Amino acid sequence: MNKEIICIVCPLGCRMDVELDGTEVMAVQGHQCKKGPKHAEKEVSFPGRILTTTIKTDVPEMPLLPIRSNQEIPKDQLMACMKEIAGHPVKRPVKLGEPIIQNILGLGVDMVACRTMQ
Repeated sequence: MNKEIICIVCPLGCRMDVELDGTEVMAVQGHQCKKGPKHAEKEVSFPGRILTTTIKTDVPEMPLLPIRSNQEIPKDQLMACMKEIAGHPVKRPVKLGEPIIQNILGLGVDMVACRTMQ
Protein backbone atom coordinates (compact mmCIF):
# COMPACT_ATOMS: atom_id res chain seq x y z
CA MET A 1 0.00 0.00 0.00
CA ASN A 2 1.25 3.50 -0.81
CA LYS A 3 0.46 6.74 0.97
CA GLU A 4 1.31 10.31 -0.04
CA ILE A 5 2.64 12.52 2.74
CA ILE A 6 3.61 16.17 2.50
CA CYS A 7 6.67 16.77 4.62
CA ILE A 8 6.41 19.67 7.09
CA VAL A 9 9.90 19.45 8.59
CA CYS A 10 11.62 21.99 6.33
CA PRO A 11 10.35 24.75 4.00
CA LEU A 12 10.58 22.57 0.87
CA GLY A 13 7.27 20.77 1.58
CA CYS A 14 8.21 17.66 -0.38
CA ARG A 15 5.45 15.35 -1.57
CA MET A 16 6.69 11.95 -0.50
CA ASP A 17 5.40 8.59 -1.65
CA VAL A 18 5.56 6.17 1.28
CA GLU A 19 5.39 2.44 0.60
CA LEU A 20 3.81 0.61 3.53
CA ASP A 21 3.54 -3.00 4.59
CA GLY A 22 0.74 -2.67 7.14
CA THR A 23 2.08 0.09 9.39
CA GLU A 24 5.75 -0.54 8.60
CA VAL A 25 7.49 1.88 6.21
CA MET A 26 9.27 -0.07 3.48
CA ALA A 27 10.44 2.83 1.28
CA VAL A 28 10.16 6.60 0.99
CA GLN A 29 10.55 8.46 -2.31
CA GLY A 30 10.30 12.11 -3.26
CA HIS A 31 12.16 13.67 -0.33
CA GLN A 32 14.82 16.29 -1.02
CA CYS A 33 16.53 16.30 2.38
CA LYS A 34 17.60 13.60 4.83
CA LYS A 35 14.83 14.53 7.31
CA GLY A 36 12.05 13.32 5.00
CA PRO A 37 12.19 9.57 5.65
CA LYS A 38 12.26 10.05 9.44
CA HIS A 39 9.23 12.38 9.22
CA ALA A 40 7.38 9.85 7.03
CA GLU A 41 7.92 7.08 9.60
CA LYS A 42 6.72 9.32 12.44
CA GLU A 43 3.71 10.52 10.45
CA VAL A 44 2.63 6.92 9.80
CA SER A 45 3.09 5.75 13.42
CA PHE A 46 2.14 8.91 15.38
CA PRO A 47 0.72 11.81 13.36
CA GLY A 48 0.99 14.66 15.87
CA ARG A 49 1.22 18.44 15.81
CA ILE A 50 2.20 21.26 18.13
CA LEU A 51 -1.03 23.17 18.82
CA THR A 52 -0.64 26.94 18.72
CA THR A 53 -3.67 29.10 19.49
CA THR A 54 -5.02 31.80 21.80
CA ILE A 55 -7.10 31.64 24.96
CA LYS A 56 -9.57 34.24 26.27
CA THR A 57 -8.61 36.34 29.28
CA ASP A 58 -10.44 38.68 31.68
CA VAL A 59 -7.88 41.45 31.04
CA PRO A 60 -9.33 44.22 28.81
CA GLU A 61 -5.84 45.26 27.62
CA MET A 62 -5.10 41.67 26.51
CA PRO A 63 -8.33 39.88 25.62
CA LEU A 64 -6.43 36.94 24.08
CA LEU A 65 -3.27 35.24 25.35
CA PRO A 66 -1.16 33.20 22.91
CA ILE A 67 -0.55 29.62 24.07
CA ARG A 68 0.96 26.44 22.61
CA SER A 69 1.34 22.80 23.51
CA ASN A 70 4.65 21.78 25.05
CA GLN A 71 4.57 18.51 23.07
CA GLU A 72 2.90 17.19 19.98
CA ILE A 73 -0.79 16.31 20.22
CA PRO A 74 -2.27 13.50 18.11
CA LYS A 75 -3.89 15.03 15.02
CA ASP A 76 -7.22 13.37 15.75
CA GLN A 77 -7.35 15.13 19.17
CA LEU A 78 -6.66 18.70 17.99
CA MET A 79 -10.30 19.81 17.71
CA ALA A 80 -11.18 18.27 21.08
CA CYS A 81 -8.26 20.20 22.60
CA MET A 82 -9.55 23.42 21.05
CA LYS A 83 -12.97 22.84 22.63
CA GLU A 84 -11.31 22.22 26.00
CA ILE A 85 -9.24 25.41 25.69
CA ALA A 86 -12.38 27.45 24.92
CA GLY A 87 -13.80 26.45 28.31
CA HIS A 88 -10.82 27.72 30.33
CA PRO A 89 -10.50 31.53 30.21
CA VAL A 90 -7.43 32.90 32.02
CA LYS A 91 -8.36 34.95 35.08
CA ARG A 92 -4.95 35.47 36.69
CA PRO A 93 -1.50 36.86 35.87
CA VAL A 94 0.77 34.39 34.05
CA LYS A 95 4.43 34.28 33.07
CA LEU A 96 5.94 33.23 29.77
CA GLY A 97 6.20 29.43 29.67
CA GLU A 98 3.81 28.88 32.58
CA PRO A 99 1.33 26.01 32.13
CA ILE A 100 -2.19 27.35 31.54
CA ILE A 101 -3.89 23.94 31.17
CA GLN A 102 -2.01 20.93 32.49
CA ASN A 103 -2.44 17.44 31.03
CA ILE A 104 -5.06 18.53 28.50
CA LEU A 105 -7.55 15.71 27.82
CA GLY A 106 -5.31 13.34 29.78
CA LEU A 107 -2.76 13.34 26.94
CA GLY A 108 0.19 14.27 29.15
CA VAL A 109 0.55 17.56 27.27
CA ASP A 110 0.47 21.03 28.84
CA MET A 111 -0.75 24.20 27.16
CA VAL A 112 1.77 26.92 28.07
CA ALA A 113 1.71 30.72 27.85
CA CYS A 114 3.69 32.26 24.99
CA ARG A 115 3.67 35.69 26.63
CA THR A 116 3.64 37.19 30.10
CA MET A 117 0.33 38.69 31.18
CA GLN A 118 0.16 40.97 34.22
